[in-house]
Amino acid sequence: MRIAVIAFSPCGAALGRAICALPGQDAEGYVIRRHAQDTGFAPFDSVHALTARLFGDMDALVFVGACGIAVRAVAPNIKSKLTDPAVVVCDETGRFAISLLSGHAGGANGLAEAIAEHIGATPVVTTASDNHVLLEGISQRKNLVLGLGCRRGLSAEDIGRAATIMLWDAKIPLNRVAEAATLDIKRDEAGLLTFAGAHNIPLRFYSAAELAAVPGEFTASERVLAVVGVDNVCERAAALCGGEGRMILRKTARNGVTVAVFERT
Repeated sequence: MRIAVIAFSPCGAALGRAICALPGQDAEGYVIRRHAQDTGFAPFDSVHALTARLFGDMDALVFVGACGIAVRAVAPNIKSKLTDPAVVVCDETGRFAISLLSGHAGGANGLAEAIAEHIGATPVVTTASDNHVLLEGISQRKNLVLGLGCRRGLSAEDIGRAATIMLWDAKIPLNRVAEAATLDIKRDEAGLLTFAGAHNIPLRFYSAAELAAVPGEFTASERVLAVVGVDNVCERAAALCGGEGRMILRKTARNGVTVAVFERT
């Protein structure tokens, strides 16, 4: 399948590169000109002109951005479900992969599912039978615990973007996360609470003493110990919340956010 991935921001381009790496596909990326530097994507000035050019040449268009942009861009070019390319929309934080146009005949449903699996998103397919199967599959895979730490005052968007990118890099789907855990001094951290709520992830809180008592080998930090009273938050929280199982992602940091992932057995 020949796929064009169209992005509108540096964050969108980062996700777009992950989508372009989808196995077995022939993909090329485009990003609006003002953000094209160092992305590896071809620049464009008008999404309407670009869409009109690609619509008849590509098997699928994947927009990384708002659904409204995609709808307005493809609308003048739509002719028939038998000839139109598949159109999929992914939000910039990688939460959803939405089958927008040519779901069955054009393959958008299957492409949305493949992208979702690849980047750790939730596939959104509005045909009833497909949707039921997807929901059943997703519910069976939730066996991961996400340990979290963050700098004070970060927004939910900042936390979501950093956490999602770190999970992408480790090829860990966010939709497999059953719970998240952190230090109890984060109970009033609005960005963290909003991030967890947006993804419907229950968030557990533990004291420094509880975390310090968790047995095992963890990535220790003297600075963290001096600030919060325990040498590691994300790994210890994930292990304590997870119970029986194994750590599949050790402490990873990005832009003031730290994550670790524990897989329950």
